[in-house]
Amino acid sequence: MQLQRSRHLLLASSHKTLVALAVVVGTALGCSKASNPCPEGARLHGRAPPEGTLQWCAKPDGKKHGRWVEWHPNGKLKTEGPYVDGKMEGHWVSYFDTGVKQFEGEYRGGLKQGVWTLYYEEGQKNREEVHSAGSQEVKWTAWRSDGQKWAEGTLLAQRAQGLYSEWHSNGVLAVQGHYANGEKAGEWKYWELDGKPSLEAQGDFSRD
Repeated sequence: MQLQRSRHLLLASSHKTLVALAVVVGTALGCSKASNPCPEGARLHGRAPPEGTLQWCAKPDGKKHGRWVEWHPNGKLKTEGPYVDGKMEGHWVSYFDTGVKQFEGEYRGGLKQGVWTLYYEEGQKNREEVHSAGSQEVKWTAWRSDGQKWAEGTLLAQRAQGLYSEWHSNGVLAVQGHYANGEKAGEWKYWELDGKPSLEAQGDFSRD
């Protein structure tokens, strides 16, 4: 009877030891996974502050795949966003060295898409760009730091194209005209702060 009781105690002790070991191993595996923020098949490169200012995930072939992070020299976050098979993909954000957001927007297949917003260092909206999918057209609007609209226009292949408008600080239209392939085209009109035409500043950029 005493021998049987000893065997039961030994089995119970062994079971507790195995359970404790499983918990330790599971915890270690969890910590290992948490310390590697990269997707499966990618490895973490670079160093975070204070040892470095850049970290990224990459596949064995060198293609960036996963989170990419850069820090300012003062240790504050500068830029972060994901890569997929070597191309920027998804939401990207950049910050001034003060920690204030500088710009943000979406990438699709390595190209900007949809609304991108840029900010002043004080945090106010500076500029908004709308990138058309599958096109090099970008419609943009800019604001002064006090929130008043300053100008708006369109870019095509990074060159000014189409209608351009600009406003005085009091909200009155100041300039309006068209661009063609990055150059002023046709009639351009200008207005004073009170809304009256500025006759001395009118211009015609029509080509013969």
